[in-house]
Amino acid sequence: RILLTDKCILASEGPVWVFASGLVSGLVVTLAQFCLSWADAKAIDRFRRMGVENVLTTRDEEAYFGQLIRKARSQVDVLGSTATRLMEDFADDNSPKAEKRALIEALKNGVVVRILVAAPTRLDARDKYKYSVNRERFEAIAATYPGFEARYFDATPIAAFVRADHELVVGPLLPGVESKHTPALHVYNHSSYAASYLKYFEETWATATPCNQMPPLGTTP
Repeated sequence: RILLTDKCILASEGPVWVFASGLVSGLVVTLAQFCLSWADAKAIDRFRRMGVENVLTTRDEEAYFGQLIRKARSQVDVLGSTATRLMEDFADDNSPKAEKRALIEALKNGVVVRILVAAPTRLDARDKYKYSVNRERFEAIAATYPGFEARYFDATPIAAFVRADHELVVGPLLPGVESKHTPALHVYNHSSYAASYLKYFEETWATATPCNQMPPLGTTP
C-alpha cells in the first residue's frame, strides 16, 4: 500500500515517519508470531521428551488404531474390559476390507498377540454377554494362530490400552461411560507414563487365567 503525503521528508507524518511506523508495526507483529511459535515449539518438545506422541480426545478412532496394529512387527498387547471393539474392528477374518483384518494379518506375519481382559464376574451387567461372544472369538483365533493368547484377570478394569511394539495408546475406563468416548494418550514405551501400565500388564498377565482354563461356556461364572 502506498501512502501519499505533502509533508517534508523528515517531518512528523512525513515519508520517513510513515515508513518507520510501518516498519515498527511489522516488526512487532513478526516478533509476536515468533514468540508464539517458539512457545509452541517448546511445549511440543517437552511432550516429546516425555514420550508423548499424540493426545486423542476420543478412542473412537478405528483408522488410528488400525494403523498402529498394522505397523507392529513383533508384539501387540491389549488390556481392557472385554476387547469387543478390538475384535469387531480388527479381527474379522471374513471381512472383504483389509483394515478389518489387521489383527489377523499381524498374526499371519508372526506378530505375537496377547489380550488381557476382565473376568466375567468383574463386568457390569450390561457387558456380561460380551464375555461369551468374545471368548468364542478368542478360542477360534487361538486354534488357528499359535501366536495368539487371551487371559482373564480377576479385578475391576480401570484402564485400557493397545501396545504395538514400542508404542502405546492408553486411556481410562470410566464407570457408565463407553471407552470409545474417553480420551487417550499415545506414548512411547520408554516414557515413565507408559512404564507403569506395561509393568501392571506383565504382573497381571502372570497371574491371570488362560482362556482355555476358564469354566466351560454356559456355566455360571
